[in-house]
Amino acid sequence: MADQINPTADFSNQALIQDETLLAVILVLEQGWPAGPTFLNALNTLIEAVVIHDVVYFDPHHQFRREHTSNASVPGVLKNSDFVKLLVQESAIRLFPETPVIDAFFVAQGRNYSFAQFLADFHWSRDSFVYADPTDEADRLNAYVDVVSKAPLLLEPRKWVPNSIKLESGDELKLVEGQQLSAMILEKQLSLGEGDLLFIEGLNYKAKAFLDLAQNVGLHLHPFYLSLPHQIGAIRQNNSRAMELFRQLEEGVKALPEQKDSVGESQFQRSPIPALTEVVLGRCKDSPRSIALELLELRNVHRKFRDYLTTYERNWNLAHTKRERWKLKLEVDNAVKMLLEKERRPGTRVIYTLWDFIKEPSKIVKTIGDKVVKRGQDKYVVGRVKGLHDFWNDLASSPPSDVVNLQFNRLFPRRSDEQTWEAGRKLAAAINAGFTRSA
Repeated sequence: MADQINPTADFSNQALIQDETLLAVILVLEQGWPAGPTFLNALNTLIEAVVIHDVVYFDPHHQFRREHTSNASVPGVLKNSDFVKLLVQESAIRLFPETPVIDAFFVAQGRNYSFAQFLADFHWSRDSFVYADPTDEADRLNAYVDVVSKAPLLLEPRKWVPNSIKLESGDELKLVEGQQLSAMILEKQLSLGEGDLLFIEGLNYKAKAFLDLAQNVGLHLHPFYLSLPHQIGAIRQNNSRAMELFRQLEEGVKALPEQKDSVGESQFQRSPIPALTEVVLGRCKDSPRSIALELLELRNVHRKFRDYLTTYERNWNLAHTKRERWKLKLEVDNAVKMLLEKERRPGTRVIYTLWDFIKEPSKIVKTIGDKVVKRGQDKYVVGRVKGLHDFWNDLASSPPSDVVNLQFNRLFPRRSDEQTWEAGRKLAAAINAGFTRSA
């Protein structure tokens, strides 16, 4: 059963993932598909969502719970997955609330939105963000690179394919508007057919459906990798405060020095593995099946930090003044800054301190006293952000990238070819550039 939502529910630090994210993971873990950039992105999306957010919803279109679901459909594959069953059983992911419950919430919140609007956009077409065969991954990635780079206008949620009417002669007359004329010009430049435009148009509206639903409920949306291009022109969902803080920590870890070498280089070497995924992969032994257990353990270990994130985001939303928000941000910034300073302090400085003691023994009492006070201040500042110290330690203690790459090789001996990984890198660069232009 789906969670029941109180009409006045608080969605602080809660998230929504697309079913395709789960599908991309289990196709590799359970059905033997090669591990490629889409899988790596989906795995990271899932890990971040489950570890950072208090509640993570999936199946917003209510297909998973249907008794008669085709085993070949996305909901059917998810229902038969041991990986998904375990995450649901442990409440790491939850079914999206039923229609009457969510509509009651919209009414109570005064939202000019209903679940029917989500369904209308979601069912604009039957096409999926997921490709049907693993050999199609590179083609799909490269196609998106072209559209994102050369015709981002086509990725906006508008009706791009002209309507038409039948004439008495039997001919078909297309009714072309200004936007559709622009699309037809771009269509010729990219050698797209009307079927391609219909495909893009349908997925544009699907992407819009997820964005609008998440925004009106107040959830942080973690999009599926291949839905990101369709959100460049429609993105309106702000990062949650919890994710903003996590990204701040992640950047801090990236800034730490790391010894790198060429040992174990592989075709995905230049595709970076994000911090939390490094932690999970580093803890797995020799079987990718252990990913689910390690993910659940990581979620459990950091529940204190997750509780802090939930409280932080709730207090941010309830703040009445700029000063209140400034104090919240300052508390976090000071804690993160102190952790970084501690990591960067040279371990050899104790030698020079001892040398000072030998030269002037009278300084020893004052120096030790100062250090005790400083240590107490540091502990107090970091301790105010509950669970931050342990969470930071997990990120900072994760294996270096070359070790994780070797582990990735061991866990996934079947991987996509170099052309597919290169297409994934190009698409990531194009999407980042597109979001920058949009912003």
